[in-house]
Amino acid sequence: MSGNRADRLLAEPLPAGTASGALLVPYLTSLPKAARTAGSAELARLGTIAVDLATSLFAARLDDRRALPAESRRTVLLARIDAFIEQHLDDPSLGPAAVAAHHHMSVRTLHHLFRDERESVAATIRRRRLERCRSDLAEPGLLHLTVGEIALRRGFRHPADFSRAFRRAYGVPPSEVRAGHALNAP
Repeated sequence: MSGNRADRLLAEPLPAGTASGALLVPYLTSLPKAARTAGSAELARLGTIAVDLATSLFAARLDDRRALPAESRRTVLLARIDAFIEQHLDDPSLGPAAVAAHHHMSVRTLHHLFRDERESVAATIRRRRLERCRSDLAEPGLLHLTVGEIALRRGFRHPADFSRAFRRAYGVPPSEVRAGHALNAP
């Protein structure tokens, strides 16, 4: 990076309102807590993600996204996809096609992007929805909702599909989780 371009970065505050800034600020804020429980290999990966997000923010600020290494662009794109999934998780229409369309790519390209991840896009969405449902089932303030209502509000279209997926993931039906927590409610 030439001195002139570096001076541009130093002379102005970096915008937190950009896509990269919106990802970087909470990431850096949560990093110390995550670092306490992370092993050395995971710490290295977390550091790489932070550097990639910062690099993306700098490149966007300089309007030179081509200067980003391919792996950094991939990491930042995955972080943006992750944030999009988190933000729209309760939307029943959220799936690989919706994620791909929002990020202006084909579904095939999206699946290719996830080939080295531990789970597919659809599996990520399903796992996160199940985690939210499990949390809701254990929430005493939500005992007035049926298991089916919890499934529907968390993006599952059919309560029976939710029950099967929940049982596969956790080894028990959601009604058992609810019943166990209902006994402990005040």
